[in-house]
Amino acid sequence: MSVVRLLRSVSSKYDLFSADIIPLFASERATTSPHAEDSIDSTRPAQAVYETDDRVFPECAATSPSAVLLTTHKKRYQRWGIPDELLVKEAFNMFAFQQKVCSKCGQCPAAGTQLRRCGSCLAVKYCSSACQTEDWASHKPVCKNVGAARKEELMPLLLAAQNGDVATVERLLKAGAKVDRGAFYGNQESAILSTPLLTAAAAGHAAVVAVLLKAGAKINRATAGGFTPLFAAAQEGHMDAVMVLVGAGAEIDIMTDEQSTPLHVAAQRGHEAVLAVLIKAGAEVNRTRDNGCSPVYLAVQHDHRAVLAMLMKAGADFNQARDNGCTPLFMAAQENHKTVLATLLKAGADVNSGRDGGCTPLFVAAALGHEAVLVALL
Repeated sequence: MSVVRLLRSVSSKYDLFSADIIPLFASERATTSPHAEDSIDSTRPAQAVYETDDRVFPECAATSPSAVLLTTHKKRYQRWGIPDELLVKEAFNMFAFQQKVCSKCGQCPAAGTQLRRCGSCLAVKYCSSACQTEDWASHKPVCKNVGAARKEELMPLLLAAQNGDVATVERLLKAGAKVDRGAFYGNQESAILSTPLLTAAAAGHAAVVAVLLKAGAKINRATAGGFTPLFAAAQEGHMDAVMVLVGAGAEIDIMTDEQSTPLHVAAQRGHEAVLAVLIKAGAEVNRTRDNGCSPVYLAVQHDHRAVLAMLMKAGADFNQARDNGCTPLFMAAQENHKTVLATLLKAGADVNSGRDGGCTPLFVAAALGHEAVLVALL
């Protein structure tokens, strides 16, 4: 079967590109961008003594337009009115995405510099702004259409990976689909690159993950923001996908731009099975995010009792404070999480640890009227 016929068959199988495909990294609170600033729970009093999680995991969802038709039109190029000679040039650049020379002058970039991709279609690269400007007259008629065509050609493999269709993934790869080819989505605050492996990992399709890895998919390739397939699988609680990725050599403690690891997100979401796999694989239990949050702190904040017990058994520091001095015990007192507070006290947590400014767990419990916590602390 030819590649074109195979793409058509997949396109007809999945008529529309689902609006919720690749629902990665959704925040527990709404954010206005993939890198939202401090957000405060509106239900919580505004007194300065209270501790808030200044950043939840950013929303980095590679969402798409609500409906993108996956049809291959026989006379698509003629309908666009693009000259044949330009199509040949652009098609070459589109499928040779790892371009090594400038599209205009044909020269390699100077030492210490890199080719820069056209920001609209992402299909051609230039060595300088001068070359891009000079080439614009010929590139302009096809720039947007090439970007759309490239995305259209990539959708079948992404869709098959999203839907866990192992047979179709294998057929597409055999027909020549590029395992590490990615689609950029421009309807976000910043461009997001979604690859078939990331898509399959986020959806929890371990069998598809295994097929893609066997075909040579880059296991630690990250999106904008630094999110890897392992992070995506850990956040969504897909233990089987996590096990496949870990077994294939995925970097366990690889960090996002905010220095979050898969263990952090598993602790925050309460994914005990995923946490167990990561700990067994040697994940660092005391690594902190850029604001000082440790896995223990996140588990306490979200009242994940089993997760806290697992981390403490693995040797996690239960007194490890955030950058502002807030300890897990302070957070437990503030949130009235009596069971995790009792666990921390039994383990010997510092009951008088204070935040910057001197606010203690006892003070915040009294301020909020958490009587049982107050008694336990006294």
